[in-house]
Amino acid sequence: MPTLLSVEAVSKSFPGVRALEDVSFTVEAGTVHAVMGENGAGKSTLMLCIAGVQRPDPGGRLMFEGQPLDLHSTRDANRHGIAIVFQELNLAPNLSIAENIVLGQEPRAGRVFVDRAAMRGQARTVLRRLGIDLDPDTRLGSLTIAQQQLVEICKSLVHRPRLLILDEPTSSLSEAETLVLFRVIADLRREGVTMLYISHRMREVFALCDAVTVLRDGRHVRTTPLAGTDQDEIVRLMVGRDLASVQRVPPGAEERPVVLSVRGLTRAPQYRDISFELRRGEIVGLAGLVGAGRSEMALGVFGAPPPDAGEVWLHGARIAVDRPLTAMRHGIGLVPEDRKGQGLVLMHGVGTNLSLAALRRLSKAGMIDFAAERGVVDKYVRRLRVKTPGRDQVIGLLSGGNQQKVVLAKWLATNPTVLIIDEPTRGVDVGAKAEIYALMRELAAEGLAILVISSDLPEVLTISDRVLVMREGRMMGELSHAEATEERIMALAALEHAA
Repeated sequence: MPTLLSVEAVSKSFPGVRALEDVSFTVEAGTVHAVMGENGAGKSTLMLCIAGVQRPDPGGRLMFEGQPLDLHSTRDANRHGIAIVFQELNLAPNLSIAENIVLGQEPRAGRVFVDRAAMRGQARTVLRRLGIDLDPDTRLGSLTIAQQQLVEICKSLVHRPRLLILDEPTSSLSEAETLVLFRVIADLRREGVTMLYISHRMREVFALCDAVTVLRDGRHVRTTPLAGTDQDEIVRLMVGRDLASVQRVPPGAEERPVVLSVRGLTRAPQYRDISFELRRGEIVGLAGLVGAGRSEMALGVFGAPPPDAGEVWLHGARIAVDRPLTAMRHGIGLVPEDRKGQGLVLMHGVGTNLSLAALRRLSKAGMIDFAAERGVVDKYVRRLRVKTPGRDQVIGLLSGGNQQKVVLAKWLATNPTVLIIDEPTRGVDVGAKAEIYALMRELAAEGLAILVISSDLPEVLTISDRVLVMREGRMMGELSHAEATEERIMALAALEHAA
């Protein structure tokens, strides 16, 4: 097959960070080409260079269809037939679905006014292509994260790209939505569209892709056909070592004291009559399809917003759940699903973000104890192996996985007794994922009660002592460690007769 894209000695530096160094490889036309590596390996930075968001450093170059590619913006890339679906949502929540899909490319009536009928028509066409039943006039901010991810994909298809970059496109999608995306990828491939596919999910890569390029620490390690390799070899190339497999660990036999008790929690229509318990030193998984109300219920326990009815008991005493500050004062922490929108202040430094929730503990007489703050920041940067040149590094310049580690560290710095973690490894590579699992087990061994919400069933099974399952805003059942399987979880999550 002819070469569509050539990456030739591409490097990219930011203040204090060498994100890419002398990366070279080629992508054949009409193929799905995976790009893999640990968080911080340079994958997203390289994709931003190809998509016109960032300019490579002088010395290297990009070639597209045999011609030098000199891009100054994403609009410039779109004109060349290159589009990108960002890992982090790049949408306007106060605009409609249709306005987001055609943003910057609005059809005009008489070259002056936006042709809103044509805009809705374009939006309906791409929504229908992905099998999405949504009104184009719906405000984007009212959608779930998964639905917003699908709108991001629709936005890229408006440009009819010859090269489509998909950066962790399934990280927020349910199994059903993922299958829809796979069908779209197959259709695009038959139409001759070439795709660069970034994912940490090995099964997806081997199911969809023809070849893989592995990056490590900003350098090219190897490009190879997937038919000639296996998952273990790719992991070794990514991390530079053999990675021990993560095994399910049975819970301890001792009866542990109840730390958190949720009774009849309700905020209609998101969730109704939710009751469960968390015990000291255990990890409880909360599973369910996207839209089941898991994240909304977790936010309710945290008081963001508070539930309409029900009770939350901590250490045997009923507590108010009127606002997040109250929950924090009682020792409850929440790592949100949307780290970019709810977990971080992207233009501030790593240290500022990490210490933000613990400032009350790090202050004396209303003044921040900066020495104590630096100590806490350095402690958790080391413990979670956050890749950053320093505590003042702007967090928006870190990889998604390292941002996730900082959000987790932010709540650990508050010394919580209960920690709710929503999608703990979304967009996180295999090496960092194993580190996060080990950290959660270590925290549980120290007595922390952890509730983990995850759409990844192997993840739920790997880390959980017990599994709770929600469907359509209700708690459908509980499975012990011995009872929990993917089939039994899905039966509770999806089948009416399992209620």
